[in-house]
Amino acid sequence: MPQVVERTGSTNADLVGVAGHGQLLVALEQTAGRGRLDRSWISRPGDGLTFSVRLDVPATVQAWGWIPLLAGVAVADAVRAAGVNDVGVKWPNDVVAGVGKLAGILSVRDEASAIVGIGLNLRFAGARPDPDAVSVAQAGGDPDPDRMLAAVVSNLHGWWTRFVEAAGDAHRCGLHTAYTGQCITLDQEVDVVETDRQWRGTAQGIDAQGRLLVRDDAGMHAVSAADVSLRA
Repeated sequence: MPQVVERTGSTNADLVGVAGHGQLLVALEQTAGRGRLDRSWISRPGDGLTFSVRLDVPATVQAWGWIPLLAGVAVADAVRAAGVNDVGVKWPNDVVAGVGKLAGILSVRDEASAIVGIGLNLRFAGARPDPDAVSVAQAGGDPDPDRMLAAVVSNLHGWWTRFVEAAGDAHRCGLHTAYTGQCITLDQEVDVVETDRQWRGTAQGIDAQGRLLVRDDAGMHAVSAADVSLRA
């Protein structure tokens, strides 16, 4: 059973140091959540699901970069089952419907565990928190929070079990095919912003570590820690 709190700063931060595989924390309101590259993620009461899951990572799993991608597939599968069409994933941590962002995912390492935080837009009671955001309700799906949470957690458990049994081999457990088959980043021209430079290339694949493979005039590059955006 999930632990549900009325209000917190960050569900990811709250699970740091809390032992126990599968620990699930749901917040009705999150005031100081962080997205990738330290961006803020604020959730308003009633707008969506904000929760974190703690996953104990066995030593046989070395491809930690696949963990947020696995969570993205779990969320996309649940949203699609709820009636939303044109669902995809955007490397490395977004779930989209059409051109709108449905969900953001952030995985952080805590010793031998990964804490996976998920923010999923269900419906907007007021103005959209971000002009690029879209909700499950807007995209034509069923925004019931209990059913959505149960579906995402069930999918996450299923994919995690297969991933661990395959010793973190995304190809062998089918995760690589599931992810790349719906990734809107692939085969697109992208801008890559790293700490010390900005460059442009074509996204051509995902490697065994979950890194984005981007080709430019100098060759193929494996991108892990960067801001990657699709060219208009």
